[in-house]
Amino acid sequence: MKKKLYFISGESLSPEIFYDYIDLDPVVPIRIIASKISKKHLAFLDTGSDGIAIPKELWAKFKLSNDYPVRIQSVTGLSWSYIDTIEVEIFGDRYEVPAVMSDDPEILIGMEILGRYVVCFDGIKKRVGVSKV
Repeated sequence: MKKKLYFISGESLSPEIFYDYIDLDPVVPIRIIASKISKKHLAFLDTGSDGIAIPKELWAKFKLSNDYPVRIQSVTGLSWSYIDTIEVEIFGDRYEVPAVMSDDPEILIGMEILGRYVVCFDGIKKRVGVSKV
């Protein structure tokens, strides 16, 4: 039986960048810049999150503010947290974005940033493909 080929018309995508899963998790390298501190980290890509979440320990190391409390919804339910602005370098781009302090031990990158890209989670090859429209 002959295979059919399908083409989607429209804008072409920029070249795709691939990141291999680490310990079966879709994590990517990022740089966080805040309070004159700049450090590289691995961040978990979370399509179920709206924004960026920073663990408490890193929140303190980056000297982020506890002046702006916010109520957040997470998988563990409603809780109080804090919000501040950080700069994030990811996928070769730099963004100034709001971030919340999290009890989770991972840095989470949500749709605030992921929504600017085409992101493909390849469970078979255990990698993430990222491209700009």
